[in-house]
Amino acid sequence: MDMMHITRQLHPKETSVLEKLKTKTEKELNEKTRIPYFIFAGLLGIGFTYFASMLKIHFLAFVFGAIALFSFGFVVFMPYELYKNKLRVKKRINSIDNFLENDNLRVIPVNALRIALAKENEDEGDLYIIEYEIDKVLYLWDYDYNLRKEFPCLNFEIYEDGFFKLTGKQVYPLSETIQPVIIDKDAKWEYMKKMGVPGHLETENINFEKLIEKIKNIV
Repeated sequence: MDMMHITRQLHPKETSVLEKLKTKTEKELNEKTRIPYFIFAGLLGIGFTYFASMLKIHFLAFVFGAIALFSFGFVVFMPYELYKNKLRVKKRINSIDNFLENDNLRVIPVNALRIALAKENEDEGDLYIIEYEIDKVLYLWDYDYNLRKEFPCLNFEIYEDGFFKLTGKQVYPLSETIQPVIIDKDAKWEYMKKMGVPGHLETENINFEKLIEKIKNIV
């Protein structure tokens, strides 16, 4: 990707998003481990082990034994999974604090000329094809449908990967939404099967109109 990054201060909306996310994440971190669940699972395992050893019907003994094994597995392995999750949550809080304390983030400013939209065919997500300069296009994937309310627009910023992973937000719109050039989803699918799938935030030196015609006529 050959587009320019800049560093700017956080906007009030972004600060608010991070603060709300921090509050939510801290609640997750402070959740107490429910000890009774482990006690119940242990007793369940002991009980089903006893029943499995007493039963003469092999199938039922197998089922009860499997339940006992699952219960003991919960008691043994779940604390480690909880520990790993605590580490992930702490790492997330540290990342949020870094953004808030530094009060800045890296973005890619885009002043687009035209935008095309190819909606998903199955579950691959929507694809935006953005003409950001003459004979230069940017491919922007919306895998989770987060862009549909405020995008596409011609003037926007693309967030750095760390901010996107924390908040799920890919772009910061700077202008009104526009009606994009619509590409049939079947044409998009056939194009990707024959030409390959463009990468997220991949750029290509190609004429916008010629690319759109190529996609539309590839079926």
